[in-house]
Amino acid sequence: MEIDIEKAVDEILERVEADREEVEKDLRRFLDYGVPLEQAKEAVINKYGGILKEKKLKDIKVNERGICTVAKVITIDEREVEVRNTKRKIFRGLLGDETAVLPFTAWKDFGLQRGDVIRIKNASSSEWEGQPRLSLSEWTEVEKLDYDIDLIKRTPKKYNIIDLKPGLSGVEVRGKILSIEEREVSIGGETKKVFSGILADETAKIRFTAWKDFGLKEGDVIKIKGGYIRRWRGAPQLIFDENSEVEKLDEEIVIEEKPIPLYKVVEAGGGIDLCIEGVVLDIRKDSGIIFRCPKCNRRIKNGVCEEDGNVDGVADLRIRLLLDDGTGAVDVILNRELSEKLLKKSLEDYLSIAKEAMDYGIVYDEIFDRLMAKALRIKGDSIQSDLIVTIFARDAELLQIDEQKEMEEILMQLEG
Repeated sequence: MEIDIEKAVDEILERVEADREEVEKDLRRFLDYGVPLEQAKEAVINKYGGILKEKKLKDIKVNERGICTVAKVITIDEREVEVRNTKRKIFRGLLGDETAVLPFTAWKDFGLQRGDVIRIKNASSSEWEGQPRLSLSEWTEVEKLDYDIDLIKRTPKKYNIIDLKPGLSGVEVRGKILSIEEREVSIGGETKKVFSGILADETAKIRFTAWKDFGLKEGDVIKIKGGYIRRWRGAPQLIFDENSEVEKLDEEIVIEEKPIPLYKVVEAGGGIDLCIEGVVLDIRKDSGIIFRCPKCNRRIKNGVCEEDGNVDGVADLRIRLLLDDGTGAVDVILNRELSEKLLKKSLEDYLSIAKEAMDYGIVYDEIFDRLMAKALRIKGDSIQSDLIVTIFARDAELLQIDEQKEMEEILMQLEG
């Protein structure tokens, strides 16, 4: 395969400050000795001391290494993930400069806060939602700078609330404030007022945080330009600040409760005050009678709590199921109250049944028989989950399926 020398030299110069002719001469020398291209490129980079060339965010491409850039932390939040069966704390957010805004993940606590301007050395990039995501690893150097930088001024893109998902920035959205509260936070030793609440339009609801006093109150219908979306408590959250425009609108928004297609919930990574419908495709094996720690309320196994050790467990009833509407699927957790409502039996009834059979598994079998392939309407909020969108239900009801209509629709799909 013929080697593209010009392209290879361009890639080296993206990472180091050096003379192009000298770089090409050195690269050809390594190749003439039979050194593979990638190793030859690294050798040339090392020859010039690995001096990283600072790049603007707009010039960062997917799958780059040795990235050096200066950017401002627009937003950052902490998450716990499981990597190779080990729980790790990571930090995710958005970085911006005058050319672009990019998502980032920090695999180490660099002590970053919103508003910090930082110089990053030796970062890498991967692809996320069609754009680069910066990765700050154990080998990345981060230096806080004592000056500010301007952020890119972009034409905001219009979205309905249902289409907002973590990682988006420069969004324009309109909605009605259903609730709002003020609180004070301390950032870098400075106390600042922030305003949080719920915003809704005809399609969905979302939590928001305003880092500036825009004089908002409950019932206001507003248009926000220049907001961005992060994940918070397992659902998207809208953020807007001094770089955003907020306009109060003289119009009314009618909030209707109607089922949201599950693919929209999955695309957004969750949501709040959701109304969803679907068919039960699976009953998770940890459904039925479980035992909880009387101190921390965690589920225990064989009388042992991960937090409190050996304890006398308290019996509880819950159902975890997979709900599918043909467009997507989510996990749903039903607490004792809702489980009893759907099953029409109490926890005490099931404890008696299990003791008589000397098998708690009999409860799972009954749940499976009663709910498998049944249609449900669920109302609730998503919770933190790394594998699949999980909804904690606040209400649940069985739906009656028109079997004849369902059969006709299936036949039409088959004929199509």
